[in-house]
Amino acid sequence: MKKEKDKPKPSHEKVNEVIPLAEPKPISRNLNISLQERNELIKLAERYLGYDSLYIWNANLNGIILQLRTNDAHLDDFWRENWYPALLDHSLRPHGTLYAISGITDMAPGLFYHSGSKTGFILSSNFYGEVRSLALGIALDISEEHNAVHFIRGALVDVNGEGVVITGLTDSGRSTHSFLLLQMDRARIHSNEWIYVEHLGGEKGRLSTHVSDRKFYLKSSTAKINPRIKELLKKCKEKDGYIMLDPLWIGGQEKYLDTTRIKLFFFLVPDVNDPKLAKRLKPEEALSLLVNAKQPFFNPHALVINNQRKALQTEFFKEVFNFAAAYQINTVHPVFEVQRKMREIIISGEYMKPMKEIVMPVALELKLPQIDTKLLSAAVTELYQQSNVQHITPLEAKRMAEPYGTKTRFGNYNFVSTVKNRSAGLTVYVGSPRVMQSKLNPRQKEILKSLPRTIEEVNKYLKRAPFVCTERTMGDNNYFAPRCRLFVSVHRKEMVRLAHMINQTLLPLKEKTKGPLLNLVYIPEWQEKDRQILVFPEIGITYVLGSDYYGEAKKGFLRMAMWHAKEQGMLGLHAGAKILKARGIDGKIRKYSMIIFGLTATGKTTHSCHDHGLTGKGEGIEIVQDDFVALRKDGACLGTEQGFYLKTEGVNPEVQPLIYQAATTPNAIFENVMVDYLGNVLFDDETLTGNGRGIMQRSDFGTYASPSINLPPLEEVDGMIVAFITRRNTVVPIVSKLTIEQAAAAFMLGESIESSGSDPRRAGESVREVGTNPFIVGSEAEEGNIFYNFLKSHPEKVHCYLLNTGGVGEITEISEEGTKVVRQKVLRVQIPEMAAIIRGIARGSIEWKKDEYWNVMVPNSVEGMDINRFELTKFYPEVKIEELVHQLRLERIEYIQNFKGLDSKIVDAVKEL
Repeated sequence: MKKEKDKPKPSHEKVNEVIPLAEPKPISRNLNISLQERNELIKLAERYLGYDSLYIWNANLNGIILQLRTNDAHLDDFWRENWYPALLDHSLRPHGTLYAISGITDMAPGLFYHSGSKTGFILSSNFYGEVRSLALGIALDISEEHNAVHFIRGALVDVNGEGVVITGLTDSGRSTHSFLLLQMDRARIHSNEWIYVEHLGGEKGRLSTHVSDRKFYLKSSTAKINPRIKELLKKCKEKDGYIMLDPLWIGGQEKYLDTTRIKLFFFLVPDVNDPKLAKRLKPEEALSLLVNAKQPFFNPHALVINNQRKALQTEFFKEVFNFAAAYQINTVHPVFEVQRKMREIIISGEYMKPMKEIVMPVALELKLPQIDTKLLSAAVTELYQQSNVQHITPLEAKRMAEPYGTKTRFGNYNFVSTVKNRSAGLTVYVGSPRVMQSKLNPRQKEILKSLPRTIEEVNKYLKRAPFVCTERTMGDNNYFAPRCRLFVSVHRKEMVRLAHMINQTLLPLKEKTKGPLLNLVYIPEWQEKDRQILVFPEIGITYVLGSDYYGEAKKGFLRMAMWHAKEQGMLGLHAGAKILKARGIDGKIRKYSMIIFGLTATGKTTHSCHDHGLTGKGEGIEIVQDDFVALRKDGACLGTEQGFYLKTEGVNPEVQPLIYQAATTPNAIFENVMVDYLGNVLFDDETLTGNGRGIMQRSDFGTYASPSINLPPLEEVDGMIVAFITRRNTVVPIVSKLTIEQAAAAFMLGESIESSGSDPRRAGESVREVGTNPFIVGSEAEEGNIFYNFLKSHPEKVHCYLLNTGGVGEITEISEEGTKVVRQKVLRVQIPEMAAIIRGIARGSIEWKKDEYWNVMVPNSVEGMDINRFELTKFYPEVKIEELVHQLRLERIEYIQNFKGLDSKIVDAVKEL
């Protein structure tokens, strides 16, 4: 393995400017010679083509046969390397012929072309770039002469099954950005300069392509962009600062494909007078840009230029832009700003929508309609007293709800909702600039524009519809315990289950508590087309319109509580909490508080409710919370709930005995879990949804439940263990020990996977969320700084780790249909193995060493598991490991630069991870 000092530096430290494209040496051009001139030039060329200096080779450019006749061994060599071969048969007449003659001492370098016979000449020059350009020009001429255009000048990179064309004038940065995009996950290169369009049109708007080049003709300096190419230089043939690169060498089929479908164009255009980095073009704008370019259609290889050919190209691209979106990218900006914007456009997928629907997510610019929050508060206050509201006890809610559920063999009930996940993309925060979201999608902007009318309609409805109201307390402490009122419209009577479920989640009402009053109003029957969640954090009100998913109530109260906790000097954390008692290697029992960060479905609840095998004398765990705590400056964490909201997929008595025990008591509630007609609960059946849920009572953990739902201050424990759960499947270590700065960086990165709970369409995709908390209100950078300051205040007592509950070794690619295909399965870390790691951390028995690829400490050994089975070199060649590490590090650096006001030491720590 390479040692740290030998590891290649990331390319962001090497690339300072755009790598220019191939530029022919100065040469005169005559593209309209007569037939007589053509014949004279053939006679001249043949004088230099003796039997001992004649090289002939037929190349196949997508069915067009071009023959090179040359006296130069280098030109013959590069010609054969560049193209796919065609049959060399004297009875086979090529479509076009190129003469490339070097060594003519009494003639200046010149290029000549006769279109009628498709014959071209490069004389007194042995620069292959000119020969290649002439070949491309002849192929285009032949195509156009048959009233068909099949070629696009540009690089083509496939990202996640979608073809992305990068084009522009010579030296615009095409190679730079195509090879930088290649470092993205699930990115493969198709072409570097010349794209053959095989099929245009069809029912699904196909813009299918095939490659033209067998090997890429590139400047040697391209190695500055991609560290893998630097490794390959010694394998490539090189001449005059250019190389011939086989794209399969870059990473095999993982990084190369020979066909894809174009969905997106990036036009690289420098414009010092336009401050915008990127703008989406209408089809007519994209066409105008191509037609009026200094090199029409960004193609310097065209040999025949007239109005007829121009009209043919124009019609071709007019049809192209019916199937593919186009963006103008301003390359006067720094390379990595340009690259970051291109990736943002690709990852967002918004280019797939019709242009009239597109509004790039940018800082909020629309003027918010004026909302009188006092009137809003008054309306909800009045609702509490209205005659159309029935105030019910928890027992009444339970009795009213259960007839609408299915009783299971465990004696508890399963309820089925119409909406089966949170409506994250339809949620907006309303209030002062401190709480407003900085980025909004088009639908969120529409919701805000319609806000006055919506509020007016809601307020009218509040006076007419039947409601039930239940009240609970969030938390059990003398510092911060909000009072929570839930109003549910029972126009559909079965919706009373939402009141029952919140009663099972929050604690009994206490009349005297310290904390804000939080109100949440559910109107599930609101029109589906107008579904939305309106959050007014500063006045403690949330409206849930058009959804009956319980997660909106649970997270709605927590979201508002987090904001008010921050206002009181605390930090709301989307994290589980527990107490660990472990016997150290010195034989002493130590008590640690532990907080566990993690997005939905990554194992936060699993490991918050696991004993980790701490079963020795004096050892043990106390389960405190599984979802949200308010962190105080003294290290105390204030809990919020009595019921834990778990994802039921994979609940197993052997692997998760404590959770299974609590989830199968009569006190539990299921939501959208498959229950058959006999009452059997099928936890792994996803017929209804992949987001089956349950509420289990903390008290049902028996002796494992902590007496308090709060973690004590740091002065009352031996230390605090902070664990960030990520779920990745390639090269992230299973466990890493972090410095304070790295821990603050991990907090900001919040790496994990998307779950079906928040967005089922993206389930399984990588996602980053500050603090693994999708419910932050206000500045995310501010939250990162608060967390970093907390860590700095307790450097001796707080110990931080990154836990990867995914695994290592996965290799995937995207099929032509756009589906993910796993070529090599991930080796997953099992729950008992992660339990052994946490046990080892608590006992202090893990031996740590510096990781070979990441700037973190990783285990040399872990008692109770074989950590060596996750050794990366067992799954990938070393160059592949370095490529994946570099790619992920680059993604992290790009992500962290989005947060203005974030402490620079956190930003620097991300660069070092």
